[in-house]
Amino acid sequence: MSALDSLKPFYSLLPQVANPDKHLDFREKIKWTVVILIVYFILTQISLYGLSSTAVDQFAQIRSVMAGSYGSLLTLGIGPIVTASIVMQLLVGGKLINLDLSLSEDKAAFQGTQKLLAILLTLFEGAVLVLTGSMPPISSDYTLILILQMVLGGILIIYMDEVVSKWGFGSGIGLFIAAGVSEQILVGGFNFLTTSGSDVPAGDIPAFIYSLTTGQPDFSLLLPLLATIVVFFVVVYAESMRVEIPLSYGGAKGVRSKYPLKFIYASNMPVILVNALFLNVQLFAGLFQSLGHPILGEVVDGQVINGIGYYLTTPSSISVLFTDPLKV
Repeated sequence: MSALDSLKPFYSLLPQVANPDKHLDFREKIKWTVVILIVYFILTQISLYGLSSTAVDQFAQIRSVMAGSYGSLLTLGIGPIVTASIVMQLLVGGKLINLDLSLSEDKAAFQGTQKLLAILLTLFEGAVLVLTGSMPPISSDYTLILILQMVLGGILIIYMDEVVSKWGFGSGIGLFIAAGVSEQILVGGFNFLTTSGSDVPAGDIPAFIYSLTTGQPDFSLLLPLLATIVVFFVVVYAESMRVEIPLSYGGAKGVRSKYPLKFIYASNMPVILVNALFLNVQLFAGLFQSLGHPILGEVVDGQVINGIGYYLTTPSSISVLFTDPLKV
């Protein structure tokens, strides 16, 4: 009997994305992937109703990794999914829950519990962000409405991830991260629209062209784009690298061959897991402070300024290397 059988009445009530009843060809997979991608971009453009205009993005530095869009229905991004995955992997890997994932029954219990936990974490994270002031409503009357909107967006992204995993290419988590980062690159690099009260385009390339027309070219505007190109080619090259392990069969005079292993085996999962950890540390820092016990550090204007939470946030400037090397 599975250790999670007591939760079966709960997760069995959750809607499931059906598995395809036949092999999906390339056209079918690309169709579902594109549909989910379009839905994702649409949801990132739907603003949260009742959010105060004074709200500041507390997690701007890790927003792209969490595939979220601040102030939209998808503010939480993949944070609840990744956190639920971490918790379940630790419980099963540490033998705190005895499951054999090679068995279909135990695997179903694992996936059902993980989905239920992800939904509960969506509710928890949305409530913490609103109640701790990280995402303040325009008035107390909109508190519950604001939380429910983020919960709805979180649940939608959970099922969108499931659709991509079963009917599309790869995983929804990877797709949403790639989509969010690609959007930032295109908008940040090529946006020709101007900001309020300025004649300078917001995108780096249009801004550089504008600087040429003024007779004072600003080449520093090209640095972000050049850095992105360099990183892109380094990653593509490293992804194509293989480490060949020599193998032999039958002793010294036997058959010899080589087995290729990927040079980058872990992909982007360590980055996602670490950022999910940092995200939750900051969330709990705000929660504990609102309860009067800032055991993870004090939060001022959405930023942890001391304690454990301070040292588990990304430095915002290279000057921190000299002023506070321990944080680095």
